[in-house]
Order: sequence, then structure tokens, then C-alpha cells
Amino acid sequence: MSYSDFKTIDEVIDKFSINVVSKPFIDRLVIEIENYPFSKIEGKLQDEMSFVNEVTICEDIIKPILDLVAEKYSNLFVWSHVPYNVEPNEGLKGEPDYLIAPKIKYRSMALPPLCVIEAKQEKFDEGWAQALAEMVAASRQGVKVCYASVTTGDIWMFGQLESGKSFTRDTRKISATTDLQWVFDTLNWMFSKANEQV
Repeated sequence: MSYSDFKTIDEVIDKFSINVVSKPFIDRLVIEIENYPFSKIEGKLQDEMSFVNEVTICEDIIKPILDLVAEKYSNLFVWSHVPYNVEPNEGLKGEPDYLIAPKIKYRSMALPPLCVIEAKQEKFDEGWAQALAEMVAASRQGVKVCYASVTTGDIWMFGQLESGKSFTRDTRKISATTDLQWVFDTLNWMFSKANEQV
């Protein structure tokens, strides 16, 4: 069993005894992105070819957005599809879409306080199940507050796990197509929170 084998939030909360709350909690921290990369991503969001399949969504939209925010944080790096095996016997293993974490030594990842999951075929519940399992893994390694985003590339949702036991999922869905700046500002706020734990 791995992170992606969890299909519902209920599976994860039952297995790891987690309390769930749904309410607004995210904030915005304004980030300035230069016009060219901003307009390029806006163009990709309007291009149906950017949504042909999961790989294209990740490469054309999600990763460029994350990289632009990460440029503002010298301590944080976007780790893409790298093994993150914490407790394999508990299903806490696999290759998450994206983990945001510092780099230690040579090509080694420190504890990841932020993960980002692509919601495959807009299956948000499965995306949240995987994200929550990854946050549980990080909390088992000592991260006090873990953050996550589940996204289709267009729609972005956000959550946090405190002390490995209290999961809050923000009720708002932010569309990058209609308000890309809001997505950037929210991710910047999350990166700043993650950076505080580094």
C-alpha cells in the first residue's frame, strides 16, 4: 500500500485517528510575479492543450507556478516525484507529486512541511486522501504543522494538519483561470508558513 492507494479521506482519518474540520483558514501574502512568466501561465491556463493529460497539467501549469513561488525562498525547493518512504507498513510510502522542502547534503530532502497533489481527473477526494496521508508521514517525522494543496491546475484547494491529529480543509476553491494572482498569493502564504519551520 502507498499514498496513492488511499482513495477517501475517511480511510486516512480512520486509520490514523484524525479529526477533520472544514472552514476557511488560508490567508494571502502578496507576491509579485514578473509580467512575462505570469502572462505565459495565464496563456497555458486558456490553452486546452495544457489539460490533455496529467503529465501535461503538471509540466505546463502546476510545476511552473510552484517554481515561481519557490524562487522567493532560498531555503525551499520543489521536489517532484521523488520517493518519500516513511512507514511503508502503514502505507506511508510512494512518490508524491510535489513536496516542498529544504535540501540537505547532496540531493537529499529534509522534512517536507508542504505537499501539492494533482487531482487526477478532478477526483478531489482521492487527491485529499493522498495529500493527508503524506502530511501524516511528515508529522510522524516531526513536522508540527503540515500544509497541502490539491489542484487540477485550474482549481486549487488548501489544507493543513496540526500535530498529526487535526486536519483543516479550507472550504474555498480558487480558480487560477479567473484569479491567478490569488493562487500565487495563497501559495506564497503557505510557502512562508512552511519556511518558518525550516
